[in-house]
Amino acid sequence: MASDRDELLQTFLPEAHEILDEIERALLQLETGRNVHDVLQRVFRATHTLKGSAGSVGLGGLSDLGHAAEDIIEALCSGDLPLTTPVVSLLLEMVDAARRLVTEVEKGQVERSTSHREVVARLQEARRGGPGAPQDARATSGRREIEDDAEEAASIKSIRVAVEKLDRMADLIGELTLGRNRIMRGLRAVRGEAGAALRDEMEEQDRLCKELEEAVRAARMVPVGPWFRHYERTVRDLAQSHGRLARLVVVHGDVAVDTAVVERFRDALTHLLRNAICHGIEPPDARLAAGKDPCGTITLHAAHERGGIALRIADDGAGMSRERIVARVRAQGRHPAPDALSDHELFNLVFEPGFSTAAESSLLAGRGMGMDVVRRRVGSIQGTIRIESREGHGTSLVIQLPLTLATIEGLSVGIGDERYVIPLRAVLACCDLPRGAFARGGTQGLMVRRGRALPCVRLRALFRLGGPPPPDERVVIVAHEGFEAGLVVDSLDGDGRTVVKPLGQLFRRVPGISGSTLLGDGSVAMILDVDALLAGILRDPAPVDAIDERRAAPAAAGGSPG
Repeated sequence: MASDRDELLQTFLPEAHEILDEIERALLQLETGRNVHDVLQRVFRATHTLKGSAGSVGLGGLSDLGHAAEDIIEALCSGDLPLTTPVVSLLLEMVDAARRLVTEVEKGQVERSTSHREVVARLQEARRGGPGAPQDARATSGRREIEDDAEEAASIKSIRVAVEKLDRMADLIGELTLGRNRIMRGLRAVRGEAGAALRDEMEEQDRLCKELEEAVRAARMVPVGPWFRHYERTVRDLAQSHGRLARLVVVHGDVAVDTAVVERFRDALTHLLRNAICHGIEPPDARLAAGKDPCGTITLHAAHERGGIALRIADDGAGMSRERIVARVRAQGRHPAPDALSDHELFNLVFEPGFSTAAESSLLAGRGMGMDVVRRRVGSIQGTIRIESREGHGTSLVIQLPLTLATIEGLSVGIGDERYVIPLRAVLACCDLPRGAFARGGTQGLMVRRGRALPCVRLRALFRLGGPPPPDERVVIVAHEGFEAGLVVDSLDGDGRTVVKPLGQLFRRVPGISGSTLLGDGSVAMILDVDALLAGILRDPAPVDAIDERRAAPAAAGGSPG
């Protein structure tokens, strides 16, 4: 019997987390005043399901919480209890208490805690404090209706699979692909009808292998909506604790992202939202004086862009003061002429370590402190981040993240006998390198593209691979911190999806290398980290006048497809 109960718990616990998330989201929506009756029904259905499921696995404390919450929600539906912020806060406390109980169950500490009893008592007291009008037929009918819906919803089940198992499946699919490629090379030597039939069969196996790879990749993806909505409660509670009013607006469409990206970016997103509330959103009286809604708005917007996810975290708060940032840069001696910097260049200094301290946080609306840690976290998952701000109107952080860390779409390039992969999300165009753009054997140079100087880096020299470059080199034009730059290589070998392999200890700290992959012929290729590769190298490109345009312009015009 104990074994049967353990199996039931393994099914119940993930569902309990999902139900509590749904209740919390609905309670936060109640405070907006929109569709109150429908939202209350959603809360009741979810609470009823939680109570029934908890009772079926013998979790009496969780069931008691659900029953007490049901009474409150029923009173709200019938009008016996007014819908106020304290009532919503009490129901949110019920969610917190229920989460604690679920966590205790997961740790094997069943029924040890009694902290939930205080919340149950407060819920019962709140219910008795309302008008004692008897329940009318309409309310009874409504309760029976939503109970029936809850019973139907309780039958929905889901299966959770550990990410490690999906990773292993992806690795095995990669090995299958390499094995297929080896067999195909051998089959090319087989002549006649037998060889043709075998090759046709291998093509069918290749199709099935690709479908399996897509299925595993899809299983790793999670919608960003539920992830974002977890922060609605954080924003509400943190704003209230700082004497502010703030709401979170989530816009995500149907965007989904690899669960590994979610886990590795979660802390950074929490930090950015806290900054927006604590140092971006003004107090209600200050907002009213500025002609703003006393309740500030923080928007989380996600969209597909260039093979990844573009995430924008925007607030309508005080924004950054360019004048104060310039003064801070000058005082720290970080740039000789900060007034001449563009907004992008100036705001980028906020990410420098030690740029701001807690005592001086007002200079940058509090966004300098810890932002270097955020940038490192974003960079660790092959992402980029930049700041856009307008004083008095708010600040936006624009973050580009990959959809998955398991595989990438990459452009394979050759440098001598070595092969490298450039993430396709960073690639803008490819063209021939104009003659005269580089000194022979030089690492950096310039070429003209669309009438503008494009700084370039020759990877052969940067990686010290040795040997002379070929007569005709190629340029891969990439996006770097809002600008364009060129990576000079020997050859372009084509694009495709590759499985990312972790780096060994020998390469883990090599700048500009983020991972490795196995190519179709079984050879190993390093995956380039474009932003880390170019950071610090292309800070001060030479002026366009330094280029001999009589030599560079015709070649650039003829070779650039972009």
